[in-house]
Amino acid sequence: MIELRKIDHDNFEAVLEIKLAEGQRVNVMPISHCIAEAYVDMTAGKKPPMLFAIYSNDQVVGFVEIGFYQLDEDLEDDEWLYFEFGDKATYEVSRFMIDEKHQGCGIGRAAMVAVIEFVKTSPQGAADSISLSYWDKNEAARRLFASVGFVEVGHREALDEGEVGARYAIR
Repeated sequence: MIELRKIDHDNFEAVLEIKLAEGQRVNVMPISHCIAEAYVDMTAGKKPPMLFAIYSNDQVVGFVEIGFYQLDEDLEDDEWLYFEFGDKATYEVSRFMIDEKHQGCGIGRAAMVAVIEFVKTSPQGAADSISLSYWDKNEAARRLFASVGFVEVGHREALDEGEVGARYAIR
């Protein structure tokens, strides 16, 4: 069974020990950096992202970072979602990783389904979509996200060169 659990004192060390396969490490910021960035947002009065440990059968197997953005308050880079699709609010999956020992067995897909189901509960407000991006050369990510219903919306200015945006329509 796949679950998303808040990061706390009980699972913090296990989350920091998550390792990606050698070729994937350049694709994702280290988890310690993500946690520190969330702390800085919180202390600066910004809404911090939601950080979760991904569990499979009571064992930490991954990490996900989800942010909530509304057009009227903090959508800057993602205004294209409004102009292209009419989205006034979106949840962005900023980081998604499964430990190298647990890849290739369906956990990533099940975890992304859990993320989608969580977001559909509107934990920080109602949204029109879920957005994310990945490197164009990352075929595994492309297949994974497409398998749960994300549709590529192409390259956009807000993304780095070689990054592809994808969108999952909630409404």
